[in-house]
Amino acid sequence: LQTAESIDSDSDFLRLFGHRVLDLLPDDALTGRPLFIRSAPGGGKTSLLKLFTPSVLQNLVVMKANEATKDLFSKLKALGAVSDQGVRVLSVMLSSARTFPALVDVGLNATRAKRLLLALIDSRILLGALRSILVVRGLRFPDDLSRLSLVAPPNDVVPGLSFPADGVAVQQWAESVEQRVAELIDTLLSTEGSGPSGHDALLSLHLLDANCVRLDGKPFETHWLIMFDDMQKLAPSQRTDLLQVVVEQRSRSTVWLAERFEALDNEELLANGALSGRDHFVIALEREWKKGRWFESAVKLIAERRARMAADSAGPNAPDAFAPTIEVDLDSPSWDDKMQAALDTVRNRVEAIAASKPHYAEWVQSRANIESSLRHQLIKWRALEILIARHAGKSQLSLFPEPLSTQELDEKEAANVRAAAELFISKEFSFPYYFGPSQLANLGSFNIEQFIRLAGDLFEEALSAAVMRRPTSLSPQCQERIIKAAFDKRIMDLPRRARNGRGALNFLDAIGQFCREETYQPNAPYAPGVTGFALTMADCTYMYDPSTRKKRPEIDAFADVLNTALQYNFLLPEVDRPRPSGRVVVLYLNRLVCTKYDLPLHYGGFRVKRLQDVMYWPTHGFRPSRQGKLSI
Repeated sequence: LQTAESIDSDSDFLRLFGHRVLDLLPDDALTGRPLFIRSAPGGGKTSLLKLFTPSVLQNLVVMKANEATKDLFSKLKALGAVSDQGVRVLSVMLSSARTFPALVDVGLNATRAKRLLLALIDSRILLGALRSILVVRGLRFPDDLSRLSLVAPPNDVVPGLSFPADGVAVQQWAESVEQRVAELIDTLLSTEGSGPSGHDALLSLHLLDANCVRLDGKPFETHWLIMFDDMQKLAPSQRTDLLQVVVEQRSRSTVWLAERFEALDNEELLANGALSGRDHFVIALEREWKKGRWFESAVKLIAERRARMAADSAGPNAPDAFAPTIEVDLDSPSWDDKMQAALDTVRNRVEAIAASKPHYAEWVQSRANIESSLRHQLIKWRALEILIARHAGKSQLSLFPEPLSTQELDEKEAANVRAAAELFISKEFSFPYYFGPSQLANLGSFNIEQFIRLAGDLFEEALSAAVMRRPTSLSPQCQERIIKAAFDKRIMDLPRRARNGRGALNFLDAIGQFCREETYQPNAPYAPGVTGFALTMADCTYMYDPSTRKKRPEIDAFADVLNTALQYNFLLPEVDRPRPSGRVVVLYLNRLVCTKYDLPLHYGGFRVKRLQDVMYWPTHGFRPSRQGKLSI
């Protein structure tokens, strides 16, 4: 259940699909400029593309009144993909991992290599288009290919294909192109004259745009969507060639190109999340989720649907919903003794300060009159301790300070101070901090798969409890234990998965230690805490300048490590953020990394660092300048 694209049943796929991801698409996604869909691994690109395949859309039309899919149907209807009567957009989905990258190994010149790449793509698009038509009309592939035909295009000639051509002839031509390219690759020779002649453009799009396809002799009119998945698998030259052709050709058919961040160069990685261009549109999924604030509601829906499906096959005692398995607070009586002991400790500390500094007396007295839960009282007292530390740390204090009023306290006690107090309490007294549905959604770090795997770990624990006939709700301690263990499972294997993985892991460790030191200062100056750092735009420009990287190998090595962390979503950038001293790029830690260093899950807390300070973190680590303390 953890990988949506591997689910064989179209109906199951539709029941599990979270429709809120469609809110990230532009209104003209199916009729406008080429659309580039980018994310880290697990961002949901392949699942999104699979949603638009003919069989899935056809099943959705059949299930349009189903409670689990009616919202999805409504959104796709608004986009123009389906109507009440049927599928309105036909798609062809191609994997870029098949054969294309191997063409580079043959050693052809750039022009010949590009022509062969386009010919191979054309063969797959045309054959895929014929297959899509048969699927949407309820016919069989390849048995009914003879009912399809291609008429002559207005101005183009397709090498090796004579018109008119029936579907069987098109299939034979496409297979011949595949075979000749495969033979060329297998020979490992760079003979320029071998293999098919190649194409100068994507001729398949010309054919589809001109409605050259016939079904039973009649024109088959539809709007086409051509989807390229796994673009990061292409060689850089192939990616550049394909993007150039797609953008310059200006086809009426819509083209989507999905790729991981690892395909991007340095400047693209630190570009803004959604870039409008005259010729194309770009969506970086994680960054769009962060801007839109829909991620929590989207993944909660996904969790509920997957839990319900899992419960159907897990026996009568299994929980049939996800939310009830997750306890959400620490206000139960089982926590009273520990909460009371912590409250007494913090209160005694604050009252001891007030005894020697009477100008805090009114502040302290205001806390003595609180009537609320023990946890709420504890947070209020700890927030007061932070505010006293801030006031006491001011450089200019009167020799005879005047008493501080309750009104002044109320003005200073913002929500971020209370959030810092809650974090400090958790750290000092070992209360669980990472628990509950909202925290779990935050820990997904705007990556669908990361959330699903965390939620799956928790739900697996609930199912195990059901098998043992124990309560299936997971306590806050149990949730935090499972979540913290996920760091080792999901992140510690980075050296195995990525180039520069060891350096990136060391870099994350240094950032985590830096953030922890800045967060746990007694006066919580960056409440509720620091979860990232920033580089000036000038430093980034200097770092990625080719001449800089050529002259300074240490900067070149650091840039590669930074790119790896960005490609795998372990650092989430906010680009061109204004600051009084100039614009910066903020690099926030993946929220799962935050659990390793007991950091909050809020965004906003960061410190600007110089490039010369952080560039050695991957190799030399972070050197603390002070020890964070939890008491004054």
